[in-house]
Amino acid sequence: MRVFDRGTRPSQVQSPLHPAAHSDRRVPDRDTLPSELPVSAPDCGHDFGRLRVYPEPSRAPATSSIPVLGEDEDKVEAPNGGTGPVLAPAPAPAAPAGDACSTPLSMNKVTSGPFQNGLSLDDYYPDLVGRGYWSGGATAGTFDTGSRVGGKAQLFGTISGPCDPARFSLAQSVTRTRDRINGVTDPTEGQTFDDIAKSGRDASRAPFRQDWLGGGYNISMADPPSIGYRPTTNAEWDRSFTTSLIGPGGRRSVNWSLSIRVVNGAVTRRAIS
Repeated sequence: MRVFDRGTRPSQVQSPLHPAAHSDRRVPDRDTLPSELPVSAPDCGHDFGRLRVYPEPSRAPATSSIPVLGEDEDKVEAPNGGTGPVLAPAPAPAAPAGDACSTPLSMNKVTSGPFQNGLSLDDYYPDLVGRGYWSGGATAGTFDTGSRVGGKAQLFGTISGPCDPARFSLAQSVTRTRDRINGVTDPTEGQTFDDIAKSGRDASRAPFRQDWLGGGYNISMADPPSIGYRPTTNAEWDRSFTTSLIGPGGRRSVNWSLSIRVVNGAVTRRAIS
């Protein structure tokens, strides 16, 4: 008779998926793996430590805003384990009066045309290059790969050249203005989240943060929010964003939005502004 390995018990089995993929389950569940093969039951001599765990099939498509760091599967747009709304961080305490470097000069968005300074989404997200999360990464606007539809935006703030860029930080909040997949309204519709915090990415340095000189000192980020879809998908998916550059004495912000509609697997609307 076969017996279990004494060093491995079924109760100790760990899923190979990123922890956030389990804590961020939504209604309906939307994160998908490249394949969804059924797992046959192992015989009693199987090493449970090597057992691969797959999600259940026939689920709704995945959604993303800032791609979550370190996840091989589709990104789920949910903050910090899905514990509820997390608002964008408050600005830093006010700097002393007369400090010319306390507040950014401006905040700008690029939602059409080439990214500034010759940059591309490949520069901001090198870990996702060639994996089908966008197309035409050097140009802002919308995209449709045939299985994923979304938008590409570059956001950058400008400070005076002599100022210390380390005193300035990026922030972005996202409001799920409309979130309805296959007739089901997500419970987080209408809520606002800290978009950078839930991504797990370090917004204080490259590659997420890209800086350059030109008309001042420019501090930038980029975002490719998108939704995966299938031949039977129906989706109403709108996101409103506020992206900010924060200094020791205040912030400058810019608003932008993305709207997507999918009807029976056909993209009928994709607009970024």
